[in-house]
Order: sequence, then C-alpha cells, then structure tokens
Amino acid sequence: MEFPENFWGNRLPNNFFEKYQISSIKGLPKYAQLREALLAAIQDRYWKPGSKLPPEGQLVRETPFSLGTVQKALNSLVDEGVIVRRQGMGSFVAQDQRQMDLPWHLRFVGDKKEEYLPVFPKVVLRRNEIRPGPWARLLGKPRDSFLQIDRVMNIGNEFLVYTKFFTSRKKFGGFLKKPVEELEKTNFKTILRRDYNLTITRMTYNLRIIPLPPEICRAIKVQEDTIGLVMEILAISGNKNPVYYQELFLPPNNRKLHISDLTNIPEYWI
Repeated sequence: MEFPENFWGNRLPNNFFEKYQISSIKGLPKYAQLREALLAAIQDRYWKPGSKLPPEGQLVRETPFSLGTVQKALNSLVDEGVIVRRQGMGSFVAQDQRQMDLPWHLRFVGDKKEEYLPVFPKVVLRRNEIRPGPWARLLGKPRDSFLQIDRVMNIGNEFLVYTKFFTSRKKFGGFLKKPVEELEKTNFKTILRRDYNLTITRMTYNLRIIPLPPEICRAIKVQEDTIGLVMEILAISGNKNPVYYQELFLPPNNRKLHISDLTNIPEYWI
C-alpha cells in the first residue's frame, strides 16, 4: 500500500514509529528509542535528504512520546549532523553528507553479510605540520616538512571516528590544493595511485586502548575520558618506501572492524 504525500513531499508517517521502532534494546531511554526510529527511517530513505520532517507536534501525536522527548531526540540528531534546523521553517534531513568511495581503514561490518557501513567524511583541518611527532621519524628525516589532514568520519550515522593523516609536503603537497569535496569523497590511496602513480603495497598497524584526548572526545561527541581505541597506521610502497602515517581515534561501539593488509587490489587503482 502506498501512502499519500503531504505538503512535506514525503509519505505520510502514520505508521512511521510502528515500522521503525527499536524494541530489542531493553532499558533504552525514551528519547533514544525515538532517535533510533528516526535515524532508521532516514537511513531507509523514508525521508530523503533535504526533506522536511513532520513538526514536533505531529510526532507527538503519532508516537507515544511527550514533546520534551521528541525535542530531545531531534536535538540529538542535530548534534550528529543527521538533521538540520532552519529558523522558522522546521527540521530537515541533512544533504551535505558525502559518502567515501572504497573506504579501507574504517570498514565496519553492517547488519548484512559482506556489507560494510557507509562512511561519510568531513575535513576539519588542513595544514603544514612542522611540530615533532612520530610521523617525522617514520616518514623521513626530521627536517622534512609534512602536511596534515584531519577528518571526522561518520560511520553509518551510528558513531564518529577522528582521523589524522600525515605525509610529506615536498612529495605530496598537491593534497593541500585538492577541493574539500574530493578529500571527503575519495580514498587517499586512490589519489596516490591516480595522481602520483604510486600504489600502497603494505601497511603496518599498532593499536592502543587509552582515554581519548579531550579535544578528540569533543570532536566525535563522546564523554570526556572515554576509553577508546587508537590505531596507528604506516602505509608503505614497494619494500621500504613509507608514504603516509595515520592515526585513527575510535570510540566504543558494537560493530566489527575489518582490518586487512591486502591493499594491492584493482578497485583501489581507479
């Protein structure tokens, strides 16, 4: 049965909560139950990017929740960037997410077999990095200059991961001139192969479980002193040619992360 469209341009959500409510998680706060239902509907494209969500009063009438609970659930999704508020107009599904092509280091297994959660990166920092750090020792001589690109990765609209990417400015300074849209959409290994005719053949990983730095906690919207996983990655071309060093800051989550060193595969040569 097809639902008629209302003036928001969406199917009427008269069975919205019945269809998308989360009933398997006991003890989940009421606002979180509604948040999960709203998020599931958005991911299922019940409301498409750019679409206007029903007013708060309508959500109150069509769900078992109070106005305060509805507002708290919507505010949570605003904080995560899933929806946006427009003064005097209402709440809309965000349009600015760019899904990364062929993610590699952040391949979290989804609910379906052999399917990974989509990754939506956002560039938050680009600069020449001149302070001493582990990248100087691993990537070359200390007097070399390096560039740094930081991104916040939205993993399937479930949680955020912070990443820091370091490489030689002398060799790969073109990264600083790339449009933000390209850095958010394209796997960096694809850029290296396409623009520099360079293929990553091996990666080494170091893992640490530590209290995440306060600035990282703020960026990925978790409580300060959250215990998380720090993944340090060194990418190598050929036998001994280091190309980039990367740090990933991962919060606690229930998803399985697929880690592999088999990077020399054709789909990354596009």
